[in-house]
Amino acid sequence: MEASGLYIDTASDVLRAPLPYFDSDALAALRLEATVDVQRHARGWFARRLFAVGRAARLAEAQRRADAELARAAEGEAARARKAERRLRPRSEEDFDVLYSELEAWRLEETARIKTGPEGGHKAALQALCIKEQRLLQTIDRLRLQADGEVRQQRVRAVLAQMSAPKQWRMSDGGVAQVHTPFTARAKELADLYSGLMLQGLGVDERLDVLLHIKWAVTEFKCGLTREMVELIDREADLLNRGRTEASLSGLRKRLGNLFLTFLETPEYNPEAARFKRGPPKVCHVARR
Repeated sequence: MEASGLYIDTASDVLRAPLPYFDSDALAALRLEATVDVQRHARGWFARRLFAVGRAARLAEAQRRADAELARAAEGEAARARKAERRLRPRSEEDFDVLYSELEAWRLEETARIKTGPEGGHKAALQALCIKEQRLLQTIDRLRLQADGEVRQQRVRAVLAQMSAPKQWRMSDGGVAQVHTPFTARAKELADLYSGLMLQGLGVDERLDVLLHIKWAVTEFKCGLTREMVELIDREADLLNRGRTEASLSGLRKRLGNLFLTFLETPEYNPEAARFKRGPPKVCHVARR
C-alpha cells in the first residue's frame, strides 16, 4: 500500500479473484460423477466382451451347421455313388436281392401300364416285355458269376497270405520274433507262382518263364494232377509260340489255374496247407522223382 515516502511498482501485479469454496457437497458430487464415469466404461467393456463371445458362438454354430450340411451332402453323394456302384458292380447277396426286387417292380409296373393302355397289341407288348426281362436276368446272372469269381479270388489270396506268413514266436524278453519255416517258405514260393500264373497282360516271354517255373515245381511229384498240369503247360507254351491270342487261351489258362490251386491246397505238395484243410485229407499216392 502506498504511503508517503513509499513507492510500489504495480506494473507486474496480477489480479487474483477467489474461487468458489469447494465444500464437502462438491466433493461428493465429484466422486459421484467419477463413479458414474467408471461404471459407464466398465459396463461398455462388459457389453463388448459379451457381444464378442456371442458373436464367436454364433460364428462357430454357423460353421458347425455348414460343416454338417457339407457332411450330409457328401454322405448323400457317397450313398448315391455306392448305390450306383451296387447296381453296376454288385458283390454281395444283398446287392443281387436289390437288383431282383427292382427288376420285379419294373416288370409289374410295365405290365400294369400295358394292360391299362389302349386295346390291341397287348400280347405283342407283353411278349416284348418278357424278352427284355429275360435279357436283364441274363445280365444279372453274368454279374453274379463275375462277383463270385472275384470273391473267390479274394478268399484264395487271403488264405495264401496266411499260409506264407512267417511264424510268430514269443521271446523270453517279451518280444515277438518272426521266423520262416521250411513249410512257410514252400507256401510262399507256391503262392508267388500262383500270383504270377493269374497275372493278366504278361508278354509271351514273361508268361513262358512263369509256366517254366511252375512246371519245375510240379514235376517233382508224379500223379495224375501233376501230369495233367504239365500237359496243359506244354499245350499253352506251344500255342503261345504259334502266336495265339489271349482270348483263345482263356479256357486253358482257367483250367491250369484251378489245377495249380488244387496242387497248392494239397498238404502232400504244400505241407502248410494242412492247417487250412477241412475234413479228412484226400489220399494221393505220390512218387518223388
